[in-house]
Amino acid sequence: MKKWACVLALSLAAVGCGYDFGTSVRPAQGGSLRGVQLAVPVFFNDTFEPVLDKKVTEFIRRQFLQADGLTLANDVGAAPLVLRGVVRSYGLQTVSFRQGSVNEQRVSLAVEVTFEDRSARKTLWRQTYTTSAEFFQTSDLATNRSRQDLATDVACQEMAGNIVSHVFETLSDLRSAR
Repeated sequence: MKKWACVLALSLAAVGCGYDFGTSVRPAQGGSLRGVQLAVPVFFNDTFEPVLDKKVTEFIRRQFLQADGLTLANDVGAAPLVLRGVVRSYGLQTVSFRQGSVNEQRVSLAVEVTFEDRSARKTLWRQTYTTSAEFFQTSDLATNRSRQDLATDVACQEMAGNIVSHVFETLSDLRSAR
């Protein structure tokens, strides 16, 4: 039990302290994106998992805020670039059993994202991202839900890093083409 408490404490500390799991992104050239405005409206939740839309959107926004050079706009109508998304699926799969009961589960998440250039009136790309994270079960339902939420956060963090990296790659390619 001590071992799992330590693992949980370290996981919570890693997620809560700003540790970025190696997925934090920075624009390729320091100030090359200065003045670029991007809106990230709250994603649509097409699942039965409550507040997942807000959670995914918040992780993506945080990733953008950690990267210098890009400004997040609150008004979708005023921003030339918009990142929209739909949380398409959220599920739990059993990973392992122990003595007839579930020992470990995996949270799986799929989000469809569209990156639009409103000023050019075109879709730059549309892609579905999938991630997952595992967590160990206990006999306590509240602890299990807490661990499931933590695993969901880890999956959202990884997905946000991948999405934001793709946006910066696209913007860098657009800047190079000009």
